[in-house]
Amino acid sequence: MSNMPPPDSDELDEFQQSILPEVLPSSEVEASILFVNLYGFERLAAQWDIAPRVELLNHYFESIVDTIFECRGTLDKYIDSTVMAVFGSPLPLENHALMAIKAALQMRERLPNVNRHWFPNEPCPLTIGIGINTDQIVHGYVGTPQRSEFTAIGHGVNVANYLSQQTQNYRCDILIGQKTYESSAASIQAKEKGLTQLMDAEIPVKIYELIGLHA
Repeated sequence: MSNMPPPDSDELDEFQQSILPEVLPSSEVEASILFVNLYGFERLAAQWDIAPRVELLNHYFESIVDTIFECRGTLDKYIDSTVMAVFGSPLPLENHALMAIKAALQMRERLPNVNRHWFPNEPCPLTIGIGINTDQIVHGYVGTPQRSEFTAIGHGVNVANYLSQQTQNYRCDILIGQKTYESSAASIQAKEKGLTQLMDAEIPVKIYELIGLHA
């Protein structure tokens, strides 16, 4: 993973003691995966010079990544303007589904600040699409002897990515999977959006639009 616990975390030193692949082998664990996609960047910044484009992305990434760390998640990687985070791996995290949900809601709250700074008069500013899925994943070092990274892989990761991409089709900004909903139902407000499946051969699963937390 490109970033582990935040620099001021007491757990960082503990994790660094076990970061070598031979000490931290691949294993299966339940975790909650979050993908957040950024929409509108190319449309709004296509004609900008490189420097302000990078400055805008860095401002946006900082607001997103801060929420991940504040909710005790791990930044896994950047994929272009998409961010992937894991809650519950590599360090155990109680209520990881709810913590991923809280991070997503904070991302929703902070995006308007980015838009106010960069696009104060834009009627169609930046938007985001977030997908969260809770499942058994494999976490461990992936790559070659020359270069490897600690990451999360598996079907549950693919579902989270798929949900983040489906937000525009469902006209909402946060979609969560069935197990994420079931793990946090007592604490959240959500609206069932029907059944979906990543591939035709799969059993369809319920997905939910995340509205917010219970008061």
